[in-house]
This record gives sequence, structure tokens and C-alpha cells, in this order.
Amino acid sequence: RGEGGGGGAGAPPPPPMSFVFVHSRSYRELQVEVEMATATGDPAALQRVLAACPYNTDGLVRLADYCSHTGQHELAGECVDKALHACEAAFHPQMRSRCTQGTARLRWRNAANRPFLRALFRQMKRASREGCHRTALELGKLLFCLDPEGDPMHLLLRLPGLALAAREHR
Repeated sequence: RGEGGGGGAGAPPPPPMSFVFVHSRSYRELQVEVEMATATGDPAALQRVLAACPYNTDGLVRLADYCSHTGQHELAGECVDKALHACEAAFHPQMRSRCTQGTARLRWRNAANRPFLRALFRQMKRASREGCHRTALELGKLLFCLDPEGDPMHLLLRLPGLALAAREHR
């Protein structure tokens, strides 16, 4: 759901527009199962929930966290890719263009936004680990622009290092 103003060609950039993911009742009910499966500490329990709903973004990001901690980086990357794909499919029609303009806002304080933000953060770290420093920097800048007031992932501390790695020191 989007809220905010617009702008025309040749006009100054439009004011920021806030977005929030909206979950259906069945998704919220499934979220309880994801949280219970996560609380058990058993990744198989989480995988069973994801077998029933393979595009549950929070479940995918939580499974990616587990896989990453156990050194299964390829599987973690697949989970993150799938989560990002699911989120992108649910974007508001203006979200993509607002992101490229730097005027989209997706606040961490809205719990429904967190799986997407966490997946994007994981993708940024993955890109950096794989030597794609420019991509990591661009993802970091995007993440910062989505919630610049809150900066929940402390990107202001990470961006200089990413810029140096990408050889963008200006």
C-alpha cells in the first residue's frame, strides 16, 4: 500500500512515499507457525512450514539465517532470492520507480516490512562476500534510503566500507 504525493517530468523529485507490506489473515496465521517452528531451534520444523507455504518470506529469511550460520551459504542464498522474489511480486505499482528515485520509504517499525528488509540486507552481505562490491554498495544505499531516519541496520557505519571496497571513495 502506498501513500504520498506525485511529481511530473522536469519537476523536482517527488516527496517520499511510504509503503508497507500487507498480509492476509491466512498469512498472519501461518506466521504464528513460523515463529513456533523457529522457537524450537529445529530447522526441519521450519522446512515443514515452508513445504506448506514455500514463499513465506519470514520463514525463508529465518531459514537463510540458519543455513548461513551452519555454512550452507548456497542454500541461504537460494532462500534469500526466493524471499526477494516473493516480496517483489507483491510490490505496489509505484514501489520500483520510487526506489530508483530514492523516494520510497519502507519502515522497519512496521513488522510486515522486516522480512523484505532483512532479505535485502542478507543479499547485500552476500554480494560483498562474493566480491560484487559495487552491487553490495548499491543495495546498501537502497536499504538506507528505505528507512533513513531509523537506519535499523546501521548502514551509515557500513556504507563507507562498502564504498571503499567498490572503489567509490568520492
